[in-house]
Amino acid sequence: MKFSIIVPTFNNLKYLKCLVYSLNKNSYFRNQLIVHVNDGSDGTLKYIKKNKIQHTHSNLNISLCDSVNKA
Repeated sequence: MKFSIIVPTFNNLKYLKCLVYSLNKNSYFRNQLIVHVNDGSDGTLKYIKKNKIQHTHSNLNISLCDSVNKA
């Protein structure tokens, strides 16, 4: 079984790295990870692109619901 995991983030690169590491280390399946980057001025967007993680992006912090829907 495979799951789609949607993660909205707003300049939380440290915690996003922890999440990605944990999913890769502890998940038996290769789940689909979709991250919505709100702003990303802390390097989040660069990290996402470098690691080829599926994502959407907005230039400002949109609401949680809008972030999930956009992803």
